[in-house]
Amino acid sequence: MRNKIYVLSAGPGDPEELTPAVKEALMRSCAAAAAPRHRHLAEGHSNIIDMKDFKETFAALRSELDNGDVSVLVSGDAGIYSLLPLIKKNFQEEEIVVLPGISSFQSLCAKACETWQDAVILSGHGRGISDEKILDTVEHNRSVIFFCDADKNPAWLCSLLAEAGLGAVEAVTGERLGAAGERVRRARADELAKESFDPLSIVLLINEDYTARAAFLPQDEDFIRSEGVPMTHEEVRAAIIAKLRLTRDDVLWDIGAGTGSVSVAAAQICAAVHAVEVNAAAAELVRRNAEKFRLHNIKVYEMSAMGALGRLPAPDAVFIGGSGKELPAILERVASAGAGIRVAVSSVSIKTASICSSVLCGDGFSAFDAAQISVSRVKKAGNAQIWQARNPVTLFSALTGAEKEERK
Repeated sequence: MRNKIYVLSAGPGDPEELTPAVKEALMRSCAAAAAPRHRHLAEGHSNIIDMKDFKETFAALRSELDNGDVSVLVSGDAGIYSLLPLIKKNFQEEEIVVLPGISSFQSLCAKACETWQDAVILSGHGRGISDEKILDTVEHNRSVIFFCDADKNPAWLCSLLAEAGLGAVEAVTGERLGAAGERVRRARADELAKESFDPLSIVLLINEDYTARAAFLPQDEDFIRSEGVPMTHEEVRAAIIAKLRLTRDDVLWDIGAGTGSVSVAAAQICAAVHAVEVNAAAAELVRRNAEKFRLHNIKVYEMSAMGALGRLPAPDAVFIGGSGKELPAILERVASAGAGIRVAVSSVSIKTASICSSVLCGDGFSAFDAAQISVSRVKKAGNAQIWQARNPVTLFSALTGAEKEERK
């Protein structure tokens, strides 16, 4: 019978919070790997492997497997933001046994006398996470748990909230939970933004005034409008969102954002929307509608499209609703941004349709498609109801890059 690797949940760090099953497996192992801050949990073990370099640690564990079962102590509970995925990747042929424990967020919630079944869990601990994602999550949920590190610490997090108008959110901070010097504080975010914290911290955010998410694909009357500023109407807007095939991690460019209706609908789905609008009145409408829907992941660029493109992050999808003479140059720039970008262009003019038909069928694009959308709405005429047709809109779509079979 092959020997096993035990992944043991160390809990917050206090030996008293180790489960009996974890203690038994730890002492039964012929070798136990532990980070310096968890070494005291293995006190009394005859063969402790100091976990500093993962490659060296895993090599040492693999060598010890010939002698018996081995164990690895991981922070909190192995099921959340732990080394478990890395251990599984490096020991694919071995039998891995995971024993659960008390996570630091469970410990903090207990100390705060708060439940966590509805909380959203985020981590900035050595991970890339955007400010927009954090703000959007706190805005639309009562409870959010955030794992910190030295850079994304509680003061940084609370400052981010305060600057975005969320300073009244209650923050419960836990420092060095389960260790000497443990400290738990509870105050408004804008108050804790001025404090200093240990890098080993976690924060529970409680937003009693959280904003319920708006209905998906809001109706036209939900938007703030202004005379002279065009808006993509809801039936066409729904088709555009479908064509863009957005996912929650996507970045969208909305070129010629107008009122911002597409930006708002897209921002409810994807990670970030970069809305470009040269008209000052329209750009202000985009900002106002983003604020009305409490969307923190819409950034507005009040400038021409070609002036803005060099400032934007790489996109996953691009929608062009208005561009004027810049359209050919914009499409050329989008094509040069990389393969696989989803592109959609709405057209009401024959000239724009001609440009799209030519360019999107060219060498820089693939998967060309076009659909004309005609919408008629009911209109009251005296005592009767009649159909009133709107101008048809042609929606062009394509992917950047050559067809897969033509790529080298």
